[in-house]
Amino acid sequence: MLPQLLLFTILPISTLGLECFTCGVFLSAPEPMCRGEIRNNSCAPENLGCLSIIGHKADGTYYVEKRCAEKTDDLTDGCINIGIRGIAAKQCLCKTDLCNSSPGQPFRTCLGLGLLGFLYAFWRIV
Repeated sequence: MLPQLLLFTILPISTLGLECFTCGVFLSAPEPMCRGEIRNNSCAPENLGCLSIIGHKADGTYYVEKRCAEKTDDLTDGCINIGIRGIAAKQCLCKTDLCNSSPGQPFRTCLGLGLLGFLYAFWRIV
C-alpha cells in the first residue's frame, strides 16, 4: 500500500488545470520552433486550450509563440490562419495536456510516463 501512495505523490495533479508548453514570444527565430528550453506551464483551471502560433516573416525568420490560450484569443479548435504583428501566421489550438509541443518533446514526455509505469510495476512486485 505504501508504494502506491508514494506513486501518487510524484504524479502531477492534472485536475488543477491543463498543462501546456510555453515559449516565446520569439520575433525573429531562425527556425519555426522554440529556441532554448521549453517550459511546461500549468494553466489556470478555466483555461480553454494550448496555443501554438508560428508565422513566417518576409526576411526568412519566424514568429514563434507557445502558451496557454486566453479568453481574448480566437478559440477555434484546430489550426487557423491569423495575422499577428503584421505577420501571416498559423495558430493551432488543442485541448489535451502538452499538445502544443515541439519536435522532441513528446519523446521526453513518453519516456517519463514509461519510467513511472515501470516504477509502479516494480513496486507491485515488491
